[in-house]
Amino acid sequence: MKLPSQQALELMGDKFPWINHFYREAVPQGVEIKTSETICVISEWLNEPTYYANQTFKGWTIGVEVHIFYKLHLELSTLDEEMKIAQLFVKDGWTVENSRNHLKDPDTQQVDKVFYFAKDLIIKEREK
Repeated sequence: MKLPSQQALELMGDKFPWINHFYREAVPQGVEIKTSETICVISEWLNEPTYYANQTFKGWTIGVEVHIFYKLHLELSTLDEEMKIAQLFVKDGWTVENSRNHLKDPDTQQVDKVFYFAKDLIIKEREK
């Protein structure tokens, strides 16, 4: 099975053309961050067993942090697009665990937004 951050990246895919670059886990070293581009960093925040019964676990919970750094002078309804992102994850079986408020970076003046999504995976028992 693919890692949570890979699953989320594939889910978002090319559905949000206003996001210039997607990165998994972190922005790679040496990549120049430009305030004229919107970037999205998708990283894992949860990956653990769940649903304990009969001395074992029956499921696994995964979670991703989706962190968006908006370019300066963005002509886009960010709230509408953020709702589309949340709806996309919910339709795919994820829950919105947290949707943080917008913050403005004091150095770059860029606004950012952070979501936390989680998904429960049920482990099917193998036949003996």
